[in-house]
Amino acid sequence: MARLRRRACIALFLFTLFIFGTMMGLRTLKPSDGFSDLAPIAERGERRSVSHEAISRPQAATSSDAKAPTPPVYYDLHIFYYMWYGNTHFEGKYLHWDHVMVPHWDPKISASYPKGRHSPPEDIGSSFYPELGPYSSRDPEVLEEHMNQLRAAAIGKDALT
Repeated sequence: MARLRRRACIALFLFTLFIFGTMMGLRTLKPSDGFSDLAPIAERGERRSVSHEAISRPQAATSSDAKAPTPPVYYDLHIFYYMWYGNTHFEGKYLHWDHVMVPHWDPKISASYPKGRHSPPEDIGSSFYPELGPYSSRDPEVLEEHMNQLRAAAIGKDALT
């Protein structure tokens, strides 16, 4: 039994030494070594932020004839766009804004919170209230406004054109 423990300790020590050596070796790599795409943005000297002016400027309705200048596009920004939201104007009822309230895992704490479903438009099943209110993903005006917001945030141009 003592031999097994000794072998296990030696194997663990060698594995730890291998991991430590690998990590130290990776730390010595520089972007000029051909791995510049793997370096964090701060080490590459690039700042990929969008000015607050581009985000906070009011969204005016633009025609397809007059294109406003767009901010530089950054392709390392990603979004998820969910198409399942609905409201009473387009679907006749609220979809995914009125889901069941998720209870806390501890029954004692859960007892102090409301139960049932969210009741839009004031109470929606979201931590943040959308600027456009509980919208429908099928509304063409909402889709256009969301795409304008994505352009203003400089999120990947190819996906939006």
